[in-house]
Amino acid sequence: MNVVIEKAQEKDRPFIFELLKQANMHYIPSKEMPGLEYENYFVAKVDSKIVGFCGYKILSSTEAKTELMVVDNKYRGKGIGNMLQIRRMEDMLEKDIKTLVTNADLPATIEWYKKHFGYEEVGKLKKHHEFGNPNIQYWTTLKTDLCQWDINRKKTGEK
Repeated sequence: MNVVIEKAQEKDRPFIFELLKQANMHYIPSKEMPGLEYENYFVAKVDSKIVGFCGYKILSSTEAKTELMVVDNKYRGKGIGNMLQIRRMEDMLEKDIKTLVTNADLPATIEWYKKHFGYEEVGKLKKHHEFGNPNIQYWTTLKTDLCQWDINRKKTGEK
């Protein structure tokens, strides 16, 4: 399977929202997700079909926050989420971002961020309304050091 990661564009919006619906993250704009800008967003494509999406927002000259990540249900477990996460982290490193924060609600996702990207739990936030898993009422806030992540992956030979 050949996966291509590229910058998201406005023309991708309908396909992105179909993916977001699968993860119950399509309530945009909302208090959970005020807007969707494409400057720092990426899509994953297989045979020109969008099968994944992720992005981030720059908070300061050294800090950013991930925003949204979803992979089509039919393509999960094939490493596409990992590829998207690495691409957005590399993009932030190129912009001299040092600290990355994310919010996640699914326990498996939280563990994935910790195991593969060096995140640590730093807090909890109550959800404003149904977004993500409707049975979980809070976000777990995670933080990682992008420079340390980059050093660690180079030591282990990961791409």
